[in-house]
Amino acid sequence: MEKPVTPREKKRLPRIVLAGFSALIVAIFLEITLTYGQHGSPSFQYVAAAGGELRGSSTNYTAHPGSRQLVYFSDDKLTIAATIEVEDIRDGVARLKVRAKSYPRTVGRETSERELKYALQREYTYVPFEKLSMPVDGGGVLSLEGAIADKTGNLSKPLASHPVEPEPGEMFLMFPVLLRGDRVLINLKGVGTGSGPSGNPAVAIYAPPDGLFIFALQPFDGATACEVILGRAVCSLEGNEYTLFSARPITGGDQESKIWVRRVSTYIPSKVGVSWRDDQGSIEAGEFARLLAAC
Repeated sequence: MEKPVTPREKKRLPRIVLAGFSALIVAIFLEITLTYGQHGSPSFQYVAAAGGELRGSSTNYTAHPGSRQLVYFSDDKLTIAATIEVEDIRDGVARLKVRAKSYPRTVGRETSERELKYALQREYTYVPFEKLSMPVDGGGVLSLEGAIADKTGNLSKPLASHPVEPEPGEMFLMFPVLLRGDRVLINLKGVGTGSGPSGNPAVAIYAPPDGLFIFALQPFDGATACEVILGRAVCSLEGNEYTLFSARPITGGDQESKIWVRRVSTYIPSKVGVSWRDDQGSIEAGEFARLLAAC
């Protein structure tokens, strides 16, 4: 039976997944100039590593726009497999599409790759030299760190347009996906950051026709707690299981691994004077009281 990850175990996740991780990064960076000279196009070179019970397993890849790699780690107790597709490399960042799944047993590479076609696809914008932690369907974590070079082999490290991890007291949703059971209610390309030195940071997601979902960092009247692990939050609400995914971790620092949510099923933007379209999903962030009043 799969062992759940507890909030305390989450806090123990290392910033660098294994001792030799940095050495591997340096090693693949030394090969970048040759790689680019051969292909004449931008390339993304990265190390993927497994956390949890498979901690210490890693491998490196070289990818070009349009390519897809199978990432596979397994022992006699756990298997983690993922496909990482490099959709595009532009403006100094790599845009990725990732499907990841774990099993509490040994599963072969071919079986894993075949079943990944049915796993939830998540999108990430990767900033060079930063560590990206990605949740895995079924439990577990994959980490990725890499570099981008242009077609001449020159490395660059632009300033990140979005944080890799929220600051303490901040809630962050990037490209959020909200599910009820296995049904996708909304898949947004927007970013919502609830922050502030006081009050209750919050993010509202409108998912027609299911209504408005208000997520907040602190408890509030009528709210239900959601358990958070990195970019995934899960809760039982009105007899259904809801899962919220974010392309980056939802909370940061030593914040307890929970957020709170309330659903307003009767919410219609046009009836409350909001500029959102009634038939189109939207996202808005801010302090909870102000956000609730505006929505």
